[in-house]
Amino acid sequence: MKKLYSFVLINIFISSIITIRYFWVPGSSFSWDGSFFSLFAVLGHFFSVYLLLFILCFPFIWVKRTLSNICLAALFSLLQIVLYVDTIVFQQYRFHINESVLSMVFSGQVVDFSTITYVLMFLLILVSFGAEYLILYLLDKKFSQKRSRILIVSTVFLFGCFFISHLIHMVAFYYAYSPIMIVKEYIPLYRPFTSKKIMGLFDKSGQRKTLIEKEHATIYYPKNELMINPHNTTTPNIMFIVLDSWRYDTFSQEISPNTYHFVKQNNGIIFNNHYSTGNATRTGIFGLFYGIPGTYWDAFLRNRIPSLFITTLQKENYNIGIFTSAKVTAPEFDRTAFLTIKNLRISSKDGSASSRDKQLTDDWLNWYKSRDTSKPSFSFLFFDAPHAYDFPNYFEVKFNPIGELNYMTLSNDTDPVPIFNRYKQSVYYDDYLLKKVYDELERSGSLDNTLIFITGDHSQEMNDNNLGFWGHNGNYTDAQTKVPFIIVGAKDLKYITDNINKFTSHEDVVPTIMRHYLHVENDISDYSTGYDLFSPIIDRDWLLMSNYSSYAVRTRDNIYFVNRLGISHYFDCHNNQVDKTPDYKTIQAAMNDMRYFFQTQK
Repeated sequence: MKKLYSFVLINIFISSIITIRYFWVPGSSFSWDGSFFSLFAVLGHFFSVYLLLFILCFPFIWVKRTLSNICLAALFSLLQIVLYVDTIVFQQYRFHINESVLSMVFSGQVVDFSTITYVLMFLLILVSFGAEYLILYLLDKKFSQKRSRILIVSTVFLFGCFFISHLIHMVAFYYAYSPIMIVKEYIPLYRPFTSKKIMGLFDKSGQRKTLIEKEHATIYYPKNELMINPHNTTTPNIMFIVLDSWRYDTFSQEISPNTYHFVKQNNGIIFNNHYSTGNATRTGIFGLFYGIPGTYWDAFLRNRIPSLFITTLQKENYNIGIFTSAKVTAPEFDRTAFLTIKNLRISSKDGSASSRDKQLTDDWLNWYKSRDTSKPSFSFLFFDAPHAYDFPNYFEVKFNPIGELNYMTLSNDTDPVPIFNRYKQSVYYDDYLLKKVYDELERSGSLDNTLIFITGDHSQEMNDNNLGFWGHNGNYTDAQTKVPFIIVGAKDLKYITDNINKFTSHEDVVPTIMRHYLHVENDISDYSTGYDLFSPIIDRDWLLMSNYSSYAVRTRDNIYFVNRLGISHYFDCHNNQVDKTPDYKTIQAAMNDMRYFFQTQK
């Protein structure tokens, strides 16, 4: 037992030494406190991982010594080699090795290994196995009392590292202290503890103030400093109208009549194949405000990087009105997209989703009527009723029969019609509120000088694929990712009408506005991976989507899905598994987008 435990402790320190390579990637920079935390985090993390492995290796205690040593040396040398290879992958892609990466590498479509690579790998395996076997051989000698004390001291030290690192991270996450938070990006399988509830006991005011402002060192966003409107060209009012969980098929004359008529009367451009950057609010809104994949969310949150779109609006002296029904603190848009906005409106007052939606409408009307008209304005209206399937009791019921939503009883056999009717009723209600917004734009005379984007953050499935999926955050089919997307007020329609049937994404909104309306002269690749909707889209045949823990590469016919464990699945567009080989060149292109802003300019 002591021999096995000693062997595990030694491997903890070996893995910790290999892990130093993660922190040597080009561009990484750590403050003294981040470096100090990294030491505790790495040691504590590998202590927890290897402690589990120690328990799993108990059977080797009763195996013949020689065979046991061979098996243990083989197992632990393999783990150390995988860790070392992962440091190489991390240097290339800025994310850790997973089954998807392995599939791409060994597909033969992307990477060809040279003979020298195979030779070096063989030597690495040989040396690693030999070193592990030598350690076991030396440990076969009897333990002295002194060595037993070393085991106790090491265990106490490592457990202290584990406890202290998780405690520090909990505090750092609560206060958005990036020098500590960014460490998570570097350590494989590291999931440090967070708890807003526990921290809230000590922060009675609930302000969660940021501890420090620090230049982010691991993200290169933008690639080059923005040249913003050097000729002082006039900029228009801009408005985002977003309905949480808005299905693409409920933008219609029947379900959203006010919006439908407003769009038609004002020559709005309706896109027919537009997709969110995710199937969840976090990544859908992130893509909309940043113009990059939602896979960057964690890194941008930890580094507290605001949206360049928002900061450009501020530099252009815009009135900025953020009006959301749900709280902008969950997800933490107050620490990402809206970080630089002072006196940010956190949410509507407590109440039902439909009640909060009415509050945000009234608040926007009051703000818009009293705004400084000498400056252009940006409005973000984010409604929540469809997400909650909610509408007021007094509101006219148009869609019958209406059922009650109970997630505990939903199954593949549930009749979707009553639930879908409730959902359509909630969209119908928000559309009723939006008429007040449209009327105010016309009344104030500002409509002709306002560029309006109307869309959803993601879609909402009603078991469309007959696989038992309801709501969102479950798959990347049309039912959960395809959303209405309309532009009202666009002036240059030469190419945009040709793009309405092309693949378009939330990533395309920021580059379109920045180039044509905020007059940013940089190349789009400096700040976005999206496309300009006013230029021909001719070579896009895939989209990248994500949520809290997975991502997918979507083509017109298939979905390449990678879950939180890095295991990939290949589906058709209705989420049925298909027995085909993905186009790994497409997967590599998507991965290049996922690492693009982690790389320095060459």
